[in-house]
Amino acid sequence: MPNQKVLAKKKAFVYGKYVIGIDPAKANHQAAVLDPKGIQIGKSFSFRNSRLGFANLLKKTLQRCPQSTKENTIIAIETSCNLWQVPVRYFAEMGYQTVLVSPLSTKHSRPLLAHEFSHTDPKDAYLVADNTQKGHFDFFQKYEDPVVAMHKLSITYDKLRKNYVQDRNRIHALMDRVFPEFFKALDLDSKTALYLLEKYFLPADFLAMDMAAEMKNIKKISRNQMNSGLLEQLQSLAKNSIGILMDEQEALAERINLTIWLQRMTLDQLQMQQVIDKITAYAMKKDEFKILTSITGISKKMAALFIAETRGLERFEHYKQLEKHAGYSLRVFDSGKYSGARHMNHIGNKRLSWIVYKMTEETAKYIPEVRVKFLKRQLIKRKYRKTIIACSSNLLRLIFALLRDKRGYDIAYDNGCYEKMYYLEKKYKQLKNKDKTNRPEVA
Repeated sequence: MPNQKVLAKKKAFVYGKYVIGIDPAKANHQAAVLDPKGIQIGKSFSFRNSRLGFANLLKKTLQRCPQSTKENTIIAIETSCNLWQVPVRYFAEMGYQTVLVSPLSTKHSRPLLAHEFSHTDPKDAYLVADNTQKGHFDFFQKYEDPVVAMHKLSITYDKLRKNYVQDRNRIHALMDRVFPEFFKALDLDSKTALYLLEKYFLPADFLAMDMAAEMKNIKKISRNQMNSGLLEQLQSLAKNSIGILMDEQEALAERINLTIWLQRMTLDQLQMQQVIDKITAYAMKKDEFKILTSITGISKKMAALFIAETRGLERFEHYKQLEKHAGYSLRVFDSGKYSGARHMNHIGNKRLSWIVYKMTEETAKYIPEVRVKFLKRQLIKRKYRKTIIACSSNLLRLIFALLRDKRGYDIAYDNGCYEKMYYLEKKYKQLKNKDKTNRPEVA
């Protein structure tokens, strides 16, 4: 639906109603009441974040507006941090019409009152109510219990993932100081690397290890993918390591740090898997789960996270709405003959943007509808991350087309996309070979 129609619909919803604007806080919320004409009734006032405080808000509103009822009164709350969640749920359960106002709307409307940027709670409470009457709000929506559970678990997964990456980076930074050559032999995410780091971390440790005993353990951990050549390579690297030499006390301190980070990494991995298993169990009951996983490159894990973070794809009428929700829409600067540079918006759900990026990154390897755009852009200018983000719109368009037709993905050979991909693949391969040929030799 075009923006003008959406705005008109919201204005019609607010027309002729009283609006209570609330600027939420931890202990005391601030409220301002506007009549149907947009005139503030009395001064703004504060009320406690408690049942008694909420009752006092309704009591004061009724004293100022004797004709106000649940049907003709809207409670608008600014979505600051998570402070809005308690009051909005309370008033919604009480039967009041509740809407949400973005802090960005409040911020950008502050200078409109008196050409100054002062920031006070009474002013913000008024602006929340004023923006609501102008139609600058979102409707509060209550979701089904499984959808809420999935979304909460998705937030938990994202926090665990960030913790995992943080501890991984700490270990990497430590090994870069004491034994930087370690990563020439092993990837830090491998089980073999984690096992070895639990026992050794200094070059001297690797030189003193029992090769025969460790080889048996490594073969078991790696399922015979690693052989004695790995340990020989590590010892060879350890002999010529440029790592910092440490005395006994410093090495002991770093050993304690490394052990803590390894334990946290292991725990994060276990907890992340538990969360994903639960999200997947919920997501598999959704019709869109089978459609998403039918697309090569979208795993069950990413499909489950995608469904959890969107809280139901039926909420979106068009793929561009989802693109905007993820913060991938473009800022357009066009005026007269001038057309400015277009940059990504970045205002959106960061967790969803990460999920869409990862899905696009994988599907860009296999799916012609996504791969063709990836190759075209890379042939012009190789900016991998920007190219992946640009290709996300093609993936979202494909997903919405499949949802509309209620079918799984199957490569269409008759639309010319496959032939284009084959042709571009050859050109891209030639370009990469040319780069290798022109690469200067290292002395």
